[in-house]
Amino acid sequence: MTTEKPIFVLLVEDEPSIREISAMILEDAGMTVHTVANGDEAEKWLETGKADVLFTDVRMPGKISGQDLATRHSDMNVLVTSGEAKEQHGWLQASMAYLAKPYDRKSLLAAVRDIAA
Repeated sequence: MTTEKPIFVLLVEDEPSIREISAMILEDAGMTVHTVANGDEAEKWLETGKADVLFTDVRMPGKISGQDLATRHSDMNVLVTSGEAKEQHGWLQASMAYLAKPYDRKSLLAAVRDIAA
């Protein structure tokens, strides 16, 4: 019998309701989730923390945008989300995954599992 390694997700989302619902979906699927409200908080957390997946919104308040965060940590498994079309994010690297908003439970779980694999 094989056991899957649990996935640890750093979820960066400034909208509280989206952050809470997304975290609940991921946790219900057996993942460990740490949530922060913006790129500044994420950057501070990443100084000492380690995640399997960085899941970040693109547009957020603060000094560090989701784009900045994703680019700075492109060595991680990065999943980017936005309400804008993927084509508007020409800065996305081939190694990064994109999840359009609004997303549902199935697409969120599939995207996180795919990028973590």
